[in-house]
Amino acid sequence: MKSPQKLQQKLVGLLKHVPTLKLSPLTTAPWSELELKEAAWVVQDYVNGRKDVIETDDPLREWLDEVRFYLADLKSRQ
Repeated sequence: MKSPQKLQQKLVGLLKHVPTLKLSPLTTAPWSELELKEAAWVVQDYVNGRKDVIETDDPLREWLDEVRFYLADLKSRQ
C-alpha cells in the first residue's frame, strides 16, 4: 500500500509536466486525508475535462487509481 506522502510526492512530480493544472497550496508538509481527497477531486475534474477520446496511459489517471485504492484500503481498515 502506498503512503499518502508517496502519493503526494508523485503528484507534485506529475504536475511539473502539466502546467495548466494548478493545485494550491502545494506544501511539502504531508497532506491530511482530506487534502489528499481534495487534490484527487481537482485532478479528476481536470482529467474529465480533457478532450481525449481514447484513454491512454495517462499518469494522472494512474495516480487517481492509486489514490482511490489507498482511500478504499484505508476505509476498510477503520
